[in-house]
Amino acid sequence: MKFQSYSFGKSSIVSKLLIIIGFAFSLAACEWGDEIESLAQPDPDDFAVLNADTVTVNLSTIGTDSLQTGATLRLLYGTYKDPYFGRVKTMGFFQPTINGSESVAQEAQYDSLILSLRYDNKYSYGDSTKPMNLTVHKLLKDITDIPADAAYWNHNLTPYDPVAIGKVTITPRPRTSSVLRIRLSDVLGKQVFEKARANQLGSADWIDLVKGLVLVPGSTDNSAIIAFRRDSLSTSVQLHYHTPSVSEYKKDSAVFQVTASYNHVTADPAGTQLAKLPANKRIALPSTESGNMAFMQAGTGIMLRVDLPYLRNFRFAQYTAINKAFLKIKPLRGTVTNAYTLPPVLYLYRVDKNNQFYTDANGAPLAVSILGGQGGAYSPLVNDLIKNEQYYRFDISSYATELMVSETGDVGGIIIRSSPFKASGLFRETGSEYSQSVDRLVVGDQRNTTEKGVELELYYTKVKPK
Repeated sequence: MKFQSYSFGKSSIVSKLLIIIGFAFSLAACEWGDEIESLAQPDPDDFAVLNADTVTVNLSTIGTDSLQTGATLRLLYGTYKDPYFGRVKTMGFFQPTINGSESVAQEAQYDSLILSLRYDNKYSYGDSTKPMNLTVHKLLKDITDIPADAAYWNHNLTPYDPVAIGKVTITPRPRTSSVLRIRLSDVLGKQVFEKARANQLGSADWIDLVKGLVLVPGSTDNSAIIAFRRDSLSTSVQLHYHTPSVSEYKKDSAVFQVTASYNHVTADPAGTQLAKLPANKRIALPSTESGNMAFMQAGTGIMLRVDLPYLRNFRFAQYTAINKAFLKIKPLRGTVTNAYTLPPVLYLYRVDKNNQFYTDANGAPLAVSILGGQGGAYSPLVNDLIKNEQYYRFDISSYATELMVSETGDVGGIIIRSSPFKASGLFRETGSEYSQSVDRLVVGDQRNTTEKGVELELYYTKVKPK
């Protein structure tokens, strides 16, 4: 690769900017071993690379009317009172069933009906050292009885029998324990056993007896949200029985594995700043009306919106070109504890003025792209031990550039969430961290007197006129 020789001595201001930008892109395109013959160096007094961190950033909070939580990889259970989000409650709905049929020998004798739940040791939220009351109830409706293209949402609530068929009080240790076993009603257990002994326990017969189950937390509990693994090898209903004989005492079991599930996840914000959150998703709650704070919470569908209302004014600054833009988000320090941890990663998506997601050619929500087409913008949580702070830092240079060149400046805002969407399919939230957790984030705006939690790091080149 060769470059022609240029001189900056008598060039115009516009020419200087064009040459500087062209030079930067040309260097990026060079490979090792390319030859650069001659290039007159610009006078360093002609331009300067500067940065600014005082650009206005507006924050607001958006509530969603629904969030897909069907076909989840976790069953969530528990309730606690959050100082910022109110009473958070989760219930796991699921249907265990069988393929084919189950039968037992005539001489077999019933032992028990057990619900076996394997902890998801990667997830819990809140204070899991407090006792938790768990009851198991039978559903009154088959949860699979919906159209094939329909979905279950966080606000769905399948009717269930108020009389529990199993109950237990636990102090969970999800990171050290493996399995929780709950003995279910012997009345139900013997009904299941007798049908199996009579060779009348096919999948339809089981559904007649057990349309599904739900895990319900105690109404006065104030502890944590814990998770159980939903896969067929982890959560099941087990019918235990034995067959006595002269030579041995043989135990056996029939296993009913989970084939469908969803999580009910709600938050009652009464008494908190989020009590002001509009029910209409199209209307955001400005941080100036919520204690100079903005909020995000997975599971309940609460999202944090970022807008840069005055960045476009840089286009009117003479002889100036933006190089890089980084959005820095710092959680409000007092909101983070051992119980209320931060999302490990955050992702950025684009919405219009009505908080509707922009979409790509496949109909998928449009991510804030990284300059150069390297995918969507995201940031892991950074723990800065030197400055004693935690933050997320996103490269939004592409978004800032689009805002600068837009004739109207109407390029929408940015949404922050804790996991990406799926690129295709009807159920883009299925299995996402945002749909199967209650991780949350509280950020102070630029007017927050406790801790300013947002800033735009802007790096730009300014050419000095002669």
